[in-house]
Parts: sequence; C-alpha cells; structure tokens
Amino acid sequence: MDLRDVITVSPRGISKTFNFSSSNLVDSGLFFEESQSVTWDVSNISRIFAAEKSRLLSFSAVNGSSSAIKCSSYEADESDSIGLSTTNDLLVAGRSSGKVYLINLLDFSLKSELPVAKNLSICKAYSNYMICGGRDVLFSVWDLEKSQAPIFTSKNVRPDALDLKVPIWVSDASFVEGYENRLFVTSSKYGDFCIYDLRSGQRRPVSRSAWRVSNKQGKKSVGTGHNPAMLRDLTVTRPITRCVAYTSAPGVGLKAVAANAIGDICRLDFRVPHVSLISDEEAEKKRKARSVGARAPEPPNYVLGYMPPSLGSVSALVCGGAGCANLPHAMPGANINNQPVVVSASLDRYIRVYHRDTGELINKIFTKAPVSTFLIRESAIIPLIANNEEGTKNAEKEEQDAAVEDGDVWEQMETLEEPPLKRTKKVTQK
Repeated sequence: MDLRDVITVSPRGISKTFNFSSSNLVDSGLFFEESQSVTWDVSNISRIFAAEKSRLLSFSAVNGSSSAIKCSSYEADESDSIGLSTTNDLLVAGRSSGKVYLINLLDFSLKSELPVAKNLSICKAYSNYMICGGRDVLFSVWDLEKSQAPIFTSKNVRPDALDLKVPIWVSDASFVEGYENRLFVTSSKYGDFCIYDLRSGQRRPVSRSAWRVSNKQGKKSVGTGHNPAMLRDLTVTRPITRCVAYTSAPGVGLKAVAANAIGDICRLDFRVPHVSLISDEEAEKKRKARSVGARAPEPPNYVLGYMPPSLGSVSALVCGGAGCANLPHAMPGANINNQPVVVSASLDRYIRVYHRDTGELINKIFTKAPVSTFLIRESAIIPLIANNEEGTKNAEKEEQDAAVEDGDVWEQMETLEEPPLKRTKKVTQK
C-alpha cells in the first residue's frame, strides 16, 4: 500500500490519496465505513484512528490492516461522533450526546468518561488540554489529568440592546500555537469570533468580532453611549464552519483563516490586547484585560483578504504555521507548518491550495467525491509555484472521466418505450 501526501475521506467512507506535485488520485487501500472523524496518532505516525457511529477503529498506514477498539460504553452511545484526538497516550473521542471517552492507547482500555453537556459539536484535545462547545453549550477547557470538572467555563455576553439573549452555537474552536494552555479562538454558526484568555481574569471573551454585519438603512450601529448594539441581518450572516488560528506569519498579532457555509475563505487579523499575547517565558505579572461582554461584535478592522471561494460548504481547513491548531488533519511537526499555504476541502469535490499571505490559488484537485475530511502526511511538501492551468486541465479531465463512468451506467440500463398517448373524445354540449 502506497499512501501519498494527502488521504481524503468521503461521507460514504471512500478514501483516495494523491501527491501535491502530480495530483493523480489513486485508491488508498483504506475503507472508512461510515467514519465521521479520523485523526493521526501523535505518538505513532504510521497509525490512523477512525470513529464510526457504532465503534472505534485503528488503521495501519503501512499495510492498511484495521482492528476494532472495544469500548462497550462508546458502542452503546448512539449519537454522532463530533471529535477524535490523540494526546499523551490517550485517545479522546467525543459524542454529540455530551459524553467524552478517554481511552488508554497502551492497552485500549477505558480510562474515564466525562459528561460535558448535550448538543456537543466540538471536542479537541492537545497537550493534556481539551476544548469543548456546541449548540447552547458554553465554551469550556478541561485538564485531562484533572478531569473531574473544567478548569475554565466561558460566560455568555450580556443581552443585546433589545434585551434579548445572545444565542450560543460554537461551530469550531482552535488552539493557538505557543499559547496552548491559555489562549483559544472560537467561531459560531451566527458569524461571530471570540478569543478567550485564561489569564485575563474574566470569563467573557477579550476580543469579539463578526464576519458580516448589517448595513440596513445606512447604519451599522444603533444607540448611543459606550454600548452600541450591532444590528444582525440573517440574510447576509453565513454560518462559520471552520476557523484556524496562527501566529507565525509576517507581522505581529493573532491571525486566523476562517471559512463559512457558502465557500467563502478569508484571513482576519485580530487586534487582541497586548496582555493576551504575552508569553509565559517573559514572566510578566498577570493583568486584567478589558472585557467585551457588554459590546456587540464588531467587524475586524484588518481583513487581510479573501481567497477564491468554493462552490460548497468548507468541511476541512489547514493553515501553514498554525501548528497544533491543524489537528486532527495535520501533525504539529508536519512540513506544511513551515510553508505559507492554506489547504481547504469543500462539498464541490475539490481540494484547493492557496498562498496564505497573498490569497493566490496555487492548485486545485478534483477528488471525484465530496470530502468530509482529509489527512496530510508529516513529510508532505507543497510546491508554491502556481499551477492553475495544469490543475484546471487535470480537474477537467477527472470530471470527464467521472462523466464517462456515469455514462457507462446509463448505457447499461434497459431502454423502455413510451406508451402511446390515449386520445380523449371531446364531449359536445347540446
């Protein structure tokens, strides 16, 4: 079995693999039947874990063999899998029912079971820390060594100008490379970005931004004073599906690459407070950051640019320089983290490669099937020379081959003659 730079997984479990240099798809030899989440093993790069609705599987990236991980508690839970991660000899598997299962990778025994909250949609783990959130579920941070209760639970912002409760629906959460234990970025289905700092001394976000805001009647804000209300227009607010934060890029500050449900991808620069970006090595005294819990989300002042959009919702996103934020799609030490690239997968059956700093489309690969998630190998290197013409030709060729395959199916079907039309007699009224 020859696994290449990228391993794609479709909603039906079909897996393909290809190299960034050639873009020729071949079967990977792995079949992820009804797999809803896949991840690399951080301690063993030749092993892949997959979470199905009824069981957990372990795959070998060398010979393609698979084995089931027996966990009666996980198998008895009939809810969807919403996250799969490996950290410090632990396999962290989350369910939408609100239960998170910690499995020991040495003997595959169940270590503990954490009840978080119902309607869970995000569960990620890295370096003994786990972050969770969901629909009507506040963002929380857990210490896996002290897993009795979360070490941090966020607090919802204050009601808006109409005294209505601000809805909560965390769609994605991201670690920040270099600040894994205290700085986190979340996105919501309502188009909001929130940045939480565990050292700020408050549970509300230290920075809150909006992807798009209403501009009805030429106004962006309503009200006067220190707490103006931002009007929300649901016709232009698109759910954010993926958000990846990174700090290792030209300039100073926290940046993020985000994608939404209609295929838009943009790069944002959050002007977070300086106290939030002070590393632990500088040993600066803990100070309180300003709370934004009383303010409505404002549009980011520095939108670094938009990338050519896709024709469907973005299902997976990887950014060079993000490090641990790329999990579970790429390892923290992968070569892609040293390259200024962005890799996205969408429901239009394309994997696109962009230049992170310029937003230029470098390459796009037609995968023949919708991609729910993908994995990038640690040794993968992406050519930074734009290859749009060749990529377009390869994509058109793949589309023609797919059309031919579909045409063969139609030719094998039996042709039925249409029955003759029945003539109706006209009834004349006397």
